[in-house]
Amino acid sequence: MATVILIACICFLFGAVIGSFLAVCSFRIPMGKYEPTRPGVKQLDKPVSLTKPARSFCPECEHPLEWWQLIPIVSWCALRGRCAHCGAPVSFRYVIIELLTASLAVLCFLRLGPTPEALALFIFMCLLVVITFIDLDYMIIPDVITYPATFAGLMIGLVNYFTRQPLGGLLGFPFVRSPFDSLMGLLMGPGMLLSVWWLYFKIRKREGLGLGDVKLLAMVGATFGAECAWFTIFAGSLTGAFIGLATLLIRRDALSTYIPFGPYLALGTTLFLFQAHEMLFALLGQPSTITWWIRGIS
Repeated sequence: MATVILIACICFLFGAVIGSFLAVCSFRIPMGKYEPTRPGVKQLDKPVSLTKPARSFCPECEHPLEWWQLIPIVSWCALRGRCAHCGAPVSFRYVIIELLTASLAVLCFLRLGPTPEALALFIFMCLLVVITFIDLDYMIIPDVITYPATFAGLMIGLVNYFTRQPLGGLLGFPFVRSPFDSLMGLLMGPGMLLSVWWLYFKIRKREGLGLGDVKLLAMVGATFGAECAWFTIFAGSLTGAFIGLATLLIRRDALSTYIPFGPYLALGTTLFLFQAHEMLFALLGQPSTITWWIRGIS
C-alpha cells in the first residue's frame, strides 16, 4: 500500500506539471483565431502559438515569468494570485486546471495501474481538459484537437485488432478492440447528435449545438466505442439540462443564451471511462467491494 501511495503522489505531481502546460494550451490555442464569448477573456495584439513566445508570460504586462513562478499551484499561492511584476490578478483557473489534471493522473493510475492503458487514458483526459476550457471561453472546439484524436482512435482499433493474438491487443480496457468497434463508435454516437443538431436547426432556424460537439463525440466514439458515445450523450444531456434549468431559474434571460455543451460531453465521457455509475452501485450495495475499481493496488 505504501508503494501505491508513493506512486499516486508522483502521479499527482506529474499531473500538476502537465496541467500547467494545459492551462497554457487553453490560453494560446484559440488566441487570435476565434472571438471569445465570455466576458473577461484576455486578448493579445501580438500573435501567439504553443511555441511562440517560447517562455510563459503575464497576459497583462507580457513580462516573461521566472522558473519559480511556473511551479504548479505553489507559485500561485506564494504570489497570492498576482503577477510578481505588475501586480495584476492571475486567474484562479490555472490552479483549477492544474488540480484537475493532477487528480485525473491519480485516477488513471488507481483505475488501471502502472500500465500503457493508464498513460494513454491520461493523454485523452488531457485533451478533454483543454477542450472544456476553450469551449467555456470561446464556444468552440478546435479541429486541431478533435481531428488528430479521432484518427488516433481509429489507429488504436486497427493496431489492437492486429495485435490481439497472442498478446490480447496493444491497449486493453477501455479502448476499442477492433476497427469495427471504432467505426461504430465514430458513426453511431455522432450520428444521433448530428440528427439533433439538424432537427433543432429546422425548427428554431438557428444552431442549438455546434458541430464541434459532434466532432468531440466522434473523437470519443472512435477511441472508446459506441457504448461510451451513447453514455456520453445521455450523461452530458442530463447534466446540461439540470444545470440549464438551474440557470434559467436564476436568470430569466438564460433561455436565449448559448451554453457550451462540450464540457458536459467531457464530463459524461469521464464518468463512463472511470465507471462512475458502477462505482456508485457498488457503494450503495456493498461499500467493501469498491476495491475492484482500484487496480493500482494489485
